[in-house]
Amino acid sequence: MNRHIVTFLIITMLTIGFVSCGKKGQPGPDGNSDKSQVNKETKGDEKIDIDKLDIPPRMKEAIKEGRIPMSRVKEILERQKGMEGAPIVKIAKAERKPIHSYLILNGTVEPERRVEVFARLSAFVKRLTAEEGDLVKVGQLLAQLDDTEIRISYQQAKIQLDQAKLTLDEEKNNYTRNQELEKNDLISEQLFQATEATYRKAKLEYENKMENFKNLQLQLSYTQITSPVNGFVTERMIEVGSKINPNQQVFTVEDFSPLLIKVYVPTSDIVNLKLDMAVQITTDILKGMTFEGTIKLINPRIDVQSGTVKVTVEVFDKNFRLKPGMFVEAKIMVSDKADALVIPRKSIQYKQNKPFVFVFNQGEVIRRDIVTGITEGDDIEVLEGIEDGEAIVTVGVETLQDNMKVNVAR
Repeated sequence: MNRHIVTFLIITMLTIGFVSCGKKGQPGPDGNSDKSQVNKETKGDEKIDIDKLDIPPRMKEAIKEGRIPMSRVKEILERQKGMEGAPIVKIAKAERKPIHSYLILNGTVEPERRVEVFARLSAFVKRLTAEEGDLVKVGQLLAQLDDTEIRISYQQAKIQLDQAKLTLDEEKNNYTRNQELEKNDLISEQLFQATEATYRKAKLEYENKMENFKNLQLQLSYTQITSPVNGFVTERMIEVGSKINPNQQVFTVEDFSPLLIKVYVPTSDIVNLKLDMAVQITTDILKGMTFEGTIKLINPRIDVQSGTVKVTVEVFDKNFRLKPGMFVEAKIMVSDKADALVIPRKSIQYKQNKPFVFVFNQGEVIRRDIVTGITEGDDIEVLEGIEDGEAIVTVGVETLQDNMKVNVAR
């Protein structure tokens, strides 16, 4: 055994003996000191060279002065001989407590929607009303394009439409009157047909002006670039004064409510997952924060290359602390036991892939085969092989053998 441990044990036991015996330097009832009493107790016994003991000097002085009896010293030394060579171990009791099993996966945060906004016409940028990082709503103005030319054409089209409407109303009235006259044979067939043709022509002209007006009205609306979704502006690709062309991307807007996290679950674990199961989301970027999510989608296909199934987790963060692109950990509880028999994981050894532990009992250890259950952190559930309250060796198990004597570290 390590010399320092031996010394420590000797000092501890001698100190206990010293306290239990009280002060020995005082004269007894017969006027003799304890030192003479010690000499009497040690007559006929094998002498001990106090100076050669590996103990502190103050302990040696206490023995020499009789404050610690020689009989106590011999007893301690005899015990020490029996302890030398036995391994030192630490133990812990098997106890019942709640334990949970988690499936821990990694993924990257993605927005619910990512929309690229494109220009619809060719024009110069007149004004910007949104910047990257701004939270915008559906229909909110992002940029105003120069609409001078389109607005002039729009006003002209509106005037032409109003004129066509007046002409149409006039020809409609003529046509209606001529219908009554034609029924009473008051006008000729030729005149009635001419009136009808003029009315139909005015109607077509009005419809044509209306379509032209609608087209210019649409073109005018395109000079206002608006957000198609609620979300954050994550890209702005235009500047005031620059000219943009049709189908040119000008903004990107991303919807962060909810956020999505796609994780890939091994096929063996997918049977434990269900829709709407709770998921705890954490990230090293936001230490100490936990976000609550749920399983939204479970892909029905298995990826033959990786042997995994894609699972989509949905998480709402009203304070927008989670950001798209963050690397996160998703923790899904797949098993929950309120009263499991639990021991430290480090106490378990394996032989031919079968787990076993060493149980401490009256100074020796007994090897015990066990059946384990779920694991959480440093704890593991034991289903068979151990009873509640039994002492299990947790440290120093590597060199132990069945029925071996051991010393328990204090």
